[in-house]
Amino acid sequence: MRNEGTKNQDTYGLLGLEGNDRVVLRKKISAVFLNTCFLMPMVLITLVISITPTVQANSVCDVPASNNWNVDTRVNHHYLNPTNSWIPGFELDDENEEIFQQISEDFSMELRVNNDSATAVSMALSPGKSYTFCYTYSADSDTPPTNGVKADVYLMSEGNWDFYGINYDIRTENWLEEIGFLPVEYRDTVTWMPFRDVHSYEKTTSDYFSIAVDTEFTTSFWGGDELIKYYLVFDNWDNNRNTDQVAAGGELNIELLVDVEDRLVLPKFTAYMLLAILPLSCLIAPLVINSKYHSYGLSGEEIEEVEIPILEN
Repeated sequence: MRNEGTKNQDTYGLLGLEGNDRVVLRKKISAVFLNTCFLMPMVLITLVISITPTVQANSVCDVPASNNWNVDTRVNHHYLNPTNSWIPGFELDDENEEIFQQISEDFSMELRVNNDSATAVSMALSPGKSYTFCYTYSADSDTPPTNGVKADVYLMSEGNWDFYGINYDIRTENWLEEIGFLPVEYRDTVTWMPFRDVHSYEKTTSDYFSIAVDTEFTTSFWGGDELIKYYLVFDNWDNNRNTDQVAAGGELNIELLVDVEDRLVLPKFTAYMLLAILPLSCLIAPLVINSKYHSYGLSGEEIEEVEIPILEN
């Protein structure tokens, strides 16, 4: 029975390699393997960035003027006004029905926000879609704004919408300005924050932005899964953010276009692979290098004995 060294010799023999050529081939194979381990994380990161539509604003909304489906079945309206009834700052949402389906098609709508007020639309988004929101503010002809046609737009989660309503209710108080000393990662425990801390568009007249979500359900307090709702808020009052636009001094009309497109969703295990490859390569590479270093001095090849003639004087 032939040993492993003999099998390797047969393999290299079939490739036409002998002696130093075999050593060179082994070094090349080891170098390719090590380079692959180190470069694979960068390749995967580049692939994820190139095919996953994250927050971006490189396209405009291509939405028809009229909707071909009933938008009110998947979108709810919310208003914060100084003249709201029995609880200041809050509106009773008895007329809004529960949302059971995500937005899956393009739609457009016209809204209005009063002076020193806010108007919002809530909806559920799907992980398999990419959403581009285009909005334009315009002055109302009956009560034109005195401070210019500029306002703020925020996208936020349902919990932050509740904080936002509280902030509106106590808008005449100044205690929220004292939270500036808190680190950013802790401020959402005492006040509202835009979705992913970035979806705030302030002092604008017209703009657009894109978003893609990763999950659609959350576990409710009473058990079971609920659709995650997102609130697109049109802000026409001086909220507690230092960078926001003050009230316009009049009513503003809003044209909203929402462009919905399919997107490629990567399996969740790719994230674990991306995080695991680099640490594993750092562990495997030294082992391979050490093994190759110690094996270069060993050879299983039989050395042919050659008789050297002795010259006698």
